[in-house]
Parts: sequence; C-alpha cells; structure tokens
Amino acid sequence: MRKKKRNSIHTSQITLDEVLIKKLEEKIEKVLLISNKNNSPIVLYRRTIEENEVSIEEEIASVSEKYVVVQIFTHGGYLPVLFREQHIFTPAEFPYWIIKRSRSMVLHCLDNFDEIINNYNDE
Repeated sequence: MRKKKRNSIHTSQITLDEVLIKKLEEKIEKVLLISNKNNSPIVLYRRTIEENEVSIEEEIASVSEKYVVVQIFTHGGYLPVLFREQHIFTPAEFPYWIIKRSRSMVLHCLDNFDEIINNYNDE
C-alpha cells in the first residue's frame, strides 16, 4: 500500500525541467512578438565553437517570424561563409532541444531573453 502512495506523490510533482520548459516557451513567445513588431530577427545567443588565426566556427540562435533558427557556420580569412548545420524549431520544440544540450545554455538563453524583453520595454 505504501508503494502506491509514494508513486502517486512522484507523478504529481512538477520537475525542474518542466518549469524551465514552460519558462522558456513563455519567453520565446514574448521575443517572437518583439521580433514580429520590429520586422527583424533577434539573436538569442551566439557561441564560438572553434577559432583559429584565420577562421571561426560559431553557433547562432535567432528568432524570426514564428521559428527559432539555430545555425552553425564557419567564416573569416579567405574562407567563404560555410553553413554546416541549420536547425529550425517551433517555440514549443526549442526548449526541449536546448535542455538536452546543456543546462548552462538554458541559463544563458533565459538571461538573454530577459535582456531582450527588458530592452524592448525600456524603449
């Protein structure tokens, strides 16, 4: 009998991931509204993956219209811009993807969302 009670308690609890996902979804929607009002994409984050003397490989996430777009590309020096990967997410898909990648990236995104929203509200 005790096992059933214990299991029912665990199933009714909200996990930290669920809270983060909900928070990310809400903030993405706000940033999408800002992007659509300004008719321009907004960069969510920019991360250097690899860098040498002549080129750099970066990951850039941005919101535009109704999607979150993550692109990995190489540029610099004598190299033309080379897109290595491109991922397109709905506002509901992106939080799950970023949580799987890295907790620090989630926190970085949340900070950037807050900064974007606050800067827009100050204008």
